[in-house]
Amino acid sequence: MSGSELPLDRGSDGSSEKSSDKSPDKLSDDESQERPVTKGGNGQIDRLETELMRARSRQRTRYMVISLVLLLVGLLSAGAIVFSNATVVVVNPAAARQHAVITVVDGFGAMVGNALYTLSGHAVIEATSPGFRNVRKIVRADDFGTALSLKMTPLPGHLHITTRPPADNTRWFIDGRMVVVAALLNQDVAAGKHSIDINSPFYQQARISVTAERGETVSQTVELQPVEGRLNIHTIPTGATIRINGDAVGLSPLNLVKAGGSYRIEASLGDYRPVIETIEITRADHDIDRHYRLVLQDGYLHVQTKPAGGRLLLDGKQVMAGKGTAKSRAVPLSAKTEHTLIYAKRGYFSQHRRITVAVGEQRHVSFHLKPELGKVRIVSTPSAMVNVDGRDIGKTPLSTILSALPHRITVHKQGYRSYRRTITPDSKSTQRLRVHLQNERAARLAASPLIMTNAAGIEMKQFRPHGVFVMGAPRSETGQRANEFLRTVRLTKPFYISTHEVSRAQFSRFRPMSGAGDEPATKVSWTEAALYCNWLSRQAHLTPFYKTRSGRVIGANIGSDGYRLPSEAEWEWLARKAFKTKESRFSWGNDTTIPPNAGNIADEDAKGSVAHYVPNYSDGYAGVAPVGSYPPDNTGLYDLTGNVSEWVHDVYTLTPPVSGGTEVDPMGSGRGDTHTVKGSNWRSGTISELRAAYREGEKAGRDDIGFRVARYIFSHE
Repeated sequence: MSGSELPLDRGSDGSSEKSSDKSPDKLSDDESQERPVTKGGNGQIDRLETELMRARSRQRTRYMVISLVLLLVGLLSAGAIVFSNATVVVVNPAAARQHAVITVVDGFGAMVGNALYTLSGHAVIEATSPGFRNVRKIVRADDFGTALSLKMTPLPGHLHITTRPPADNTRWFIDGRMVVVAALLNQDVAAGKHSIDINSPFYQQARISVTAERGETVSQTVELQPVEGRLNIHTIPTGATIRINGDAVGLSPLNLVKAGGSYRIEASLGDYRPVIETIEITRADHDIDRHYRLVLQDGYLHVQTKPAGGRLLLDGKQVMAGKGTAKSRAVPLSAKTEHTLIYAKRGYFSQHRRITVAVGEQRHVSFHLKPELGKVRIVSTPSAMVNVDGRDIGKTPLSTILSALPHRITVHKQGYRSYRRTITPDSKSTQRLRVHLQNERAARLAASPLIMTNAAGIEMKQFRPHGVFVMGAPRSETGQRANEFLRTVRLTKPFYISTHEVSRAQFSRFRPMSGAGDEPATKVSWTEAALYCNWLSRQAHLTPFYKTRSGRVIGANIGSDGYRLPSEAEWEWLARKAFKTKESRFSWGNDTTIPPNAGNIADEDAKGSVAHYVPNYSDGYAGVAPVGSYPPDNTGLYDLTGNVSEWVHDVYTLTPPVSGGTEVDPMGSGRGDTHTVKGSNWRSGTISELRAAYREGEKAGRDDIGFRVARYIFSHE
């Protein structure tokens, strides 16, 4: 069929044939309704346009139907999502749930019944119910589609209960528990029925029952019934006027009936002192009995005292003391009774009076005490000055008169330790003081410990030399050297000297030094050793021994008790004389055989490294040893033999001493840059070097020279 042909009709037998009885212009009823008939040869074209328009109309209809269906599906899907995310809200307790109203106060959502529907990320809901506190809850995305519980708290009831008449000291009990003492009850309570007990001491006890609803206030006034009591008042003597709260109610004896309450009672009679008391008639104590013994009114005693500041006793009881004045002072006294007055002050003779005063009498009395004096006799050895209370009054033997007061007595003399004592003289006997003054140095020496450790950790031992000894060596002595001059020396000053040579660790506190801490400090110059001594003095708050300028030693305070190097005489006395019956050549004695462990010297282990060594002797160290590695000698000092030689204070000199004289506490010359070194060391292997008289002169430190420190026990300036 061509595009211009119309569809064929089908017959009743189902075959198709051309319609010959239809006019080309004739249309079906439907077609004739949809478009007008076009006359002429363009009829077929018109029909085609009509068909196109119909097709377009049908297509628009289909699009509209499809859009409506999609919209409906979307709405149904969204609704399904919303309804599938419904959050069920359960309000508790059941009493709150009955009237609960839940609303969405924040977020995009709605409540349908007790279900929350929302598409937003979160929502805030609030529940309200009469008699309960409002409650809010944030509903988050994780909570959607679940069941949420909202717990509501019941509002309390409130009680406002007063009494008639009001009573400030009322005790209020709720359900057996006391809650407040006040004139009224103003209290929150749990909703429900409660028992209220009202307990006022002046009224009969009351009890009421109240029912408080949630969030409501119960107001009520309770009538209180007063307590009735009996008041019995007696006085000696009788006939006193009785006033209650200022109103006269009768004469004693008196018996009254009174309501519960507080009352001020006053009983007064003529020359007697009134008695005033406040009593209470209560439910617990409603019968009051009072028996008053009236006392006559006081008289007054005006007391004037001289000197002031003493103690006034009335019938043995103190009524005035301390920093009183000489002015008159009024003291109340019971009338028509004898009293004893005593006025006393330390250092004075006391006085007493017997006094009786009438009612209301004003009596004047004065006390003028005489000073008490005592004799004091003071004798001292040697004669010395006596100081009393900070004032010198004369030399002993001395007799003086002093007041009977504590006095500070000081007996003093230059160069002696002062004697102090407090004494209180009296007039009955003579105070006698016999004083033996102790030489200051002897006293200080007696108080000084035999062994002490200073702030730098150096142990010091005390020595008290006496007598004379001979330094140096005669030419006949084996190993004697030309510089060992014979010198007669007397040491008189007690001194401390360190038991060990100064270690590296101890010196490092003054100036950093490398090496083992327990080994002796070596390679230290004489000046550095002297400066270390001054540093020790400053640590101990002592006067430095050495005078310095710009790091150089320019002199010495010879009499100072500050730290110093031992003198050559002290060192040699310690090595050959101290604690011995006679002088020795070596620190261990006169035997040339060296005893075991005598010290660290050139032994078998040093063979080949030193010029000389001691055969058949071994001390365990080829070089320097830690300080104190060997036993001390009989002086208690370590390493006087061996280990390291030691700096001493003296300038080294080769000038022979003046013969025939005795040197006392010599310190050597004050000038020179070469100083004396004493003692043997770990390199010493000859008799000459091991002798106590051996000495050298050096300007600089060496690895086999160390030092030890000393100081006088007290200053000699």
